[in-house]
Amino acid sequence: MKRILACMLLCAVLAACKPTPTEDFVVNKSDGKLEDIIAAEPEPESDTVGFEADESTPGQTPLRPAQEAPEPVPVTEVQWTDSFSVNAAMDRLDIVIDANVQVPESGTAPVYRIGFAAPDAEETNRLLQIFFGDRQAYLASHEKTKSYYKAQMERYIAEKEKAAEAWERDEYDLLLGIANEKYAKAPDDPPLTVWDGSLDEKLDLMAENEDGSRRYMSASEVSIYYRNAPEDPDVDSPDVKRAVPENEAEQAAVEAGERFLNALGIDAEVASIQSTNDMIRSFGALHIEGYQVYFAPKYGGLPVTDLRTFHGFDGAADAAGGSNEPEYSIQYEQETIGMLVSSGGEVVRFRHMRPSRILKTENAAAKLLPFSEVQELFKKYIGKVMFLHKGEPLKLTVHTVRLTMRRYPVKDSQTELYLLPCWEFVAAVESGIPSIDATLETVCVLRINALDGSMMQ
Repeated sequence: MKRILACMLLCAVLAACKPTPTEDFVVNKSDGKLEDIIAAEPEPESDTVGFEADESTPGQTPLRPAQEAPEPVPVTEVQWTDSFSVNAAMDRLDIVIDANVQVPESGTAPVYRIGFAAPDAEETNRLLQIFFGDRQAYLASHEKTKSYYKAQMERYIAEKEKAAEAWERDEYDLLLGIANEKYAKAPDDPPLTVWDGSLDEKLDLMAENEDGSRRYMSASEVSIYYRNAPEDPDVDSPDVKRAVPENEAEQAAVEAGERFLNALGIDAEVASIQSTNDMIRSFGALHIEGYQVYFAPKYGGLPVTDLRTFHGFDGAADAAGGSNEPEYSIQYEQETIGMLVSSGGEVVRFRHMRPSRILKTENAAAKLLPFSEVQELFKKYIGKVMFLHKGEPLKLTVHTVRLTMRRYPVKDSQTELYLLPCWEFVAAVESGIPSIDATLETVCVLRINALDGSMMQ
């Protein structure tokens, strides 16, 4: 029973539990201390790369201002190995640290102020050229017409012929019957409406391919989305993702994604890759043979990561007087880039969530805390943020420590955020339940503000 309860609690954690520590780790409530650090004059000898965006018309600032490829920031590699135990609510936390850490030699990193807005005319034209080429842009129609169900039935017939099991063929017969009924009731395709070039808060456009199929593009301050498929492929990624390509086909998919991002002017590094054959997918849904590739956008040479955060168990947090709600919730979700690359190297789907627009460079070379101090802060904080059940100790093996960029609230602003350097600690969690631990191999257990040493949500 105890093991079953632990499984249930761990599953609840996977739904993104983010309890508040009992100690008062304030987030940007330090009476302007953080702002003073950000505003400090950059060190003249700094090698940190930054750029100044055009501040005259911040709403028209492009997603990624045109710039030469920055020179790599010189770093010193620090090997950090350690092991210790700390008291955590409500039991013991065993920690092993074995990580190579890249520490900037200059001791500085950039800080930006970012905002969000729908694409302007220049950026819209650039997106259309990349997504549509020279094809005419029309107002998108998402109504399911006869041509939609006809294409769906053709796919079901083709997949039924490939099915090896009788039950699979029976399922496709059922799907064909449903699609045929919907085809009979569906309207004919309406006349296409040429886009007149007007810009709204959200663009929703489409273009015709040579074979009569359609590709789609939508763009707003929330996301930029593109697909070249009759339906949105319905595949869910497994929890365990590989961070690097393992063969030539995967490397080719990553390179295809990188070329796509280069055309868009987006600096990013690969974060994970997974074959669509390894993914969880719904029966009868559109399946693309290829790879799902995720990228971490980079600013000033530092990635903006979106790792799952793990702080332990809801029940333990409640028992310890904590809360499963963060003290401060940033109203914008993290910036992420994902794409579906077919086995032929075509980007079938692209989704850029919360594309940030740099409004200004607050400081091209803000001074970082010494890494030795960051190491001590990790030891101070980690037992306070991790909530464990009594009698269920955990072991964390910290294998990755890296300097990243993180969104952070600007004091007295509801529309702008800081993008500032943060130390991220990534670990494998061992709870004694192998089936659950396999999904917790690369979770973030702590983020520390690299400027003032505060814990970041």
